[in-house]
Amino acid sequence: MQLRDWLIENDLTYTAAAKLFDCSRPAVYYYAIGRMRPGARITANIMRQTGGQVTADDHQFAYMSAQQ
Repeated sequence: MQLRDWLIENDLTYTAAAKLFDCSRPAVYYYAIGRMRPGARITANIMRQTGGQVTADDHQFAYMSAQQ
């Protein structure tokens, strides 16, 4: 599942997600739109906090899609 879809489904703002994932609000925005990929620590936090619904592969797909 894409991070942006998970955020919408769970009615979370970028600010709330940043606190949950232990990163900045702009970082969550860039991860959600595929402009940046999170590092290993943040990826692990996101996977843990989303119950495995958002994975490293999902971030890679979002990043590759945004590059086209």
